Amino acid sequence: MACPRHYRLGSGTALVLLAGILTPAAHAAELVVNGGFEQNAGAGSMGFSGWQAMSQLGSQGGFYAQQGSQSALTPVAVAAPPQGVFAAMSDQPGPGAHALYQDIAIPSGKSATLSVQVYLQNAAAPSAAPATLDFLTVPNQQARIDIMDPAAPWNDVGAGVLANVFQWSGGATSGGYQSIQRDVTAYAGRTIRLRLAEVDNRQSLFFGVDAVSVISSDVTPPASVGADRQGNTVTLTFPPVASTPTETVTGYQAQCVPAGGGDTITATGTQSPIAVSGLVPGVAYTCTVAAQTSVGSGPGSPPVTVPGSPAAAAAPIPAWSLLSTLLASFLVLGGVGLGARRRAVRVLRR
Repeated sequence: MACPRHYRLGSGTALVLLAGILTPAAHAAELVVNGGFEQNAGAGSMGFSGWQAMSQLGSQGGFYAQQGSQSALTPVAVAAPPQGVFAAMSDQPGPGAHALYQDIAIPSGKSATLSVQVYLQNAAAPSAAPATLDFLTVPNQQARIDIMDPAAPWNDVGAGVLANVFQWSGGATSGGYQSIQRDVTAYAGRTIRLRLAEVDNRQSLFFGVDAVSVISSDVTPPASVGADRQGNTVTLTFPPVASTPTETVTGYQAQCVPAGGGDTITATGTQSPIAVSGLVPGVAYTCTVAAQTSVGSGPGSPPVTVPGSPAAAAAPIPAWSLLSTLLASFLVLGGVGLGARRRAVRVLRR
């Protein structure tokens, strides 16, 4: 009976195999857990996987799992989530201060880009943003997104805030979800806290947040995007993104989000430009472009706003049609003048 063969690996081969096992594969990675708020306890609930919820003592309401085009607690029409089924949206029967936060570790030696979709609807005409999240300070009607030191108190607005990403303190509504983007590569090698916060003590404040993402990658985002809309199609132009030793750029994906909420439209291509079709007439969109690499998707470009398609211009009158119109007018007027002269002659003959 043949005996099984045993292979003896040299030390060099063993080290190569061990290095292959222990060295993590370089890849573009999503660093936010449950950034779309789809993992929750159900519509109208206040719990989101991966997120810590905080409220000031005595506050009413909070951030709820909102779906469709109505707020979770108060029967008010709001914009639908721009991505997936749910968004996190503040709602309240009375004054309060609320926050959702998540700690995010940014890997060393990689680029990282934060992107988020936000919506505001304010039931109170007046608003104010004092340097505090205390709802007992009157007036205080504001919403903000901050990058924070994880050691800072959840409601800090001072030294614990490393960077303010978004600050709202006025206006009745944002007119739909808007895209916000921030380069967070400066925090590579450390853990940051991403905080979503709102305060209301005037009337209801509906602060919707969705599609929260921090993409870490070896490639950079497209530096800028140009947009040219013709009807239901927008053509996006952008500079190329260079490949890196660990990630090869294989193409690009463009996505456009309607300003009032709704389905995201995507298109792909191997280079600039990329045409995105299926836009709804009269609806504005926010569009971004991201490189697709051999190991995943890179960070998105700075967003570009695409206005609603303009009304169709009146068709110019062809030259022959204009000439015919003028000739007909001349003949009519000439006929009227000739008839008048004939009547005058008959009167004189009498």
